[in-house]
Amino acid sequence: MSLLARRHWVFDMDGTLTVAVHDFDAIRAELGLPAGRLILEALAERPEEERRALLTRLDAIELDLARTAQAQPGASRLLAALRERGARLGILTRNSRENALLTLEASGLGAFFAPDHVLGRAEAEPRPSPAGVLRLVV
Repeated sequence: MSLLARRHWVFDMDGTLTVAVHDFDAIRAELGLPAGRLILEALAERPEEERRALLTRLDAIELDLARTAQAQPGASRLLAALRERGARLGILTRNSRENALLTLEASGLGAFFAPDHVLGRAEAEPRPSPAGVLRLVV
């Protein structure tokens, strides 16, 4: 099957559709997490009360970054071409859904995605789990 004939397209945002701005080492340091560890996995190991507080802080950090998001060059043109072909577009991100939606709006890409086709860390297990992709394409 031709790549352009595919009916479902699931994208990440940061560094894919939008210009990457997250400094993960700085975020880990601010949250007091070990260097080199994936943030969500390191948070999952923390006691419940501490995890909730750190997730709230992570959301605030990501919210600040989302407000200034910029689309990658050509992202809008790609999404428009896929939509014209009748493709269903989705987002699967390790960000919160709220921050993902704000990132899409700030970058000018929000109109390409139905809100229920934007899945964040609370709506689907983070990659590499296939659950989010399956939810979007079935």
